Amino acid sequence: LRDGERTLAVRDGVTVAVVGPPNAGKSSLVNALAARPAAIVSETAGTTRDVLEVRLQLRGYEVRVFDTAGLRADVDDAIEAEGIRRARDLCRDADLVC
Repeated sequence: LRDGERTLAVRDGVTVAVVGPPNAGKSSLVNALAARPAAIVSETAGTTRDVLEVRLQLRGYEVRVFDTAGLRADVDDAIEAEGIRRARDLCRDADLVC
């Protein structure tokens, strides 16, 4: 991070976007990091349709972890397509994408 971005990250928290294809384990990872069932986990593809934020404190710093809809190209469902659009937008704005 550049100096100005580093200052904002310390003040506002580092943003981490957890992205990947459907059923890759994104929600399970977010739940493990949160140490609680923050996100619904299912074998059904497309369960996560919106961006879910979990705030963590790591060594005194705020980390904002975002669970996202699974990224895929062919989607017939308008709600899932909106979730994918929001996930892509978050990827552009996040400090870290994993």
